[in-house]
This record gives sequence, C-alpha cells and structure tokens, in this order.
Amino acid sequence: MSPDDTEKAKSVWLKGHTGRTKVRQPPEDQREATRLGVFYFGLADDDVRLVPLVDSPVLKRVGMKRFFEDDAAPTMEVWRKERTARYGRSELKPSSEKGVEEEIIANVVVKHFS
Repeated sequence: MSPDDTEKAKSVWLKGHTGRTKVRQPPEDQREATRLGVFYFGLADDDVRLVPLVDSPVLKRVGMKRFFEDDAAPTMEVWRKERTARYGRSELKPSSEKGVEEEIIANVVVKHFS
C-alpha cells in the first residue's frame, strides 16, 4: 500500500462504511463501445457524526489520524451541505504532496488527487 493509499484508507473508514468499489475493464469485445456509468452514493442520516470506526482492525494496522474528538466531528448534514455548496466553487490550493490539491470543508482538509 502506497502512502497515498494509506492516507485515503484512513480518511474513508467511517462508522457505517461497508461498501467496496472495484473497477474492472469491460469484456474485450465491448472495450471500444461508449460506456455510461451510473453511480449511487448512500449517505448517513443527517444527525450522524462522521467519526472513525476506532475498533477497525484495518485502521489499527495502518494507523489512524484523528482530526476531531468525537463530539466535535461534523455531522453528515453539515458535511453534505458544505460539500454541496462548494462544488465547483472552491479554490483548490496546491498541497505539499505532488499531484494533490486541497480545500477545507467543515474544518477538514479534503485532498483532491489528480
């Protein structure tokens, strides 16, 4: 696991997170066809605080960087509204990491990997 993958893994494991995404190539005879993707993103209830799943063996193995104490973490409602309001309007700032830009949403540094 690269340092970027480790950082992403530490950022996304939240209580209630159960899904995994796998990207695969289409069958060979369909690789030239125009493809349409449909994405569904489930969100937690608005009153859920976005805190890490501290008992996760994965997080214990890779290490977990806490950004907030549990009672200071943003709720799903705050996160959703701020993220939505900033979409396409945020000024991304260069990170110290190569190929990464950052923005701050609900006092959380959000990394954009390019």
